[in-house]
Amino acid sequence: MFRCDADADILRSMGPSGQTKQRRAAPPAKVLVRPPGPSFRLALSEHPERDRLDPERAARQHAGFVAALRGHGADVVNLPEVADLPDATFVSDTVLVLPPASSPEGPPGLVVFTRPGAETRRAEVEAIARPVRSLVQPGTLEVTVKEPGTLEGGDVIVFGDHLAIGLSARTNREGASQLAEAASAFGYRPFLCQVRDRLHLASAVTVLGPNRLVGTAAGFASLDESGAAEVVQRILLADEDVVAANVLALGGWCFVPAGHPRAVARLESAGERVVSVELDEFERADGGPTCLVALVPIRP
Repeated sequence: MFRCDADADILRSMGPSGQTKQRRAAPPAKVLVRPPGPSFRLALSEHPERDRLDPERAARQHAGFVAALRGHGADVVNLPEVADLPDATFVSDTVLVLPPASSPEGPPGLVVFTRPGAETRRAEVEAIARPVRSLVQPGTLEVTVKEPGTLEGGDVIVFGDHLAIGLSARTNREGASQLAEAASAFGYRPFLCQVRDRLHLASAVTVLGPNRLVGTAAGFASLDESGAAEVVQRILLADEDVVAANVLALGGWCFVPAGHPRAVARLESAGERVVSVELDEFERADGGPTCLVALVPIRP
């Protein structure tokens, strides 16, 4: 394993020849979303304002988020709300769809249905299985995380052929190992990363591109301890801007929670195009932009 220099605010890692290493860009994808329902007021959360959750306001913000995605070219599939599952709007936690990390010689992709660490969320996996199966390419391999493993998509970030899996209160080593084994067969290099003092790995570090990440010092520390981020550019945000470290990068745009001008300026100074979206109701439920989408790669 290699270790990345964590001191630089923006770091461009170079290959042995002095050239920046390039990895295959992500293929185009369907973007699955699900609006929150009235039960959203009961969503799991450790946020100090969780008692103020407002399902109607959350639904309006979700509609605005979807409009922003579509307005910037995303191919959105809007799933129906699930009345009795408060956290079902956080679709990213239930499924991962991975294309091969290198030129495919076998199945065209891998679908991993998770097993959320919160028992009350496990029915969400069944709710998303049918739409995902209808969208993936024929021959796609399907894997389901088995007991005693737990895995939530918020603990997984993928950049190039790197698959960083957070070990957290929601994802245990057994679940992470099941994902790592399945993804290794598709050319990914899995790294198990300790997550401390936050819900998920992606709560403090997310992917902007195959060679570029954004996050706080704590987010990058989780990656660096495992050697996961030895070949990346990094955009470092202040600890106080941790909410803005959850960035959804799609189609050349970065969707960032509104209300974090310092983080927006940091991203724009690094050449990113930023779209601010009002999502504070979802922040009260410990969520952000990446939590609200499941990406299903499609054939270009």
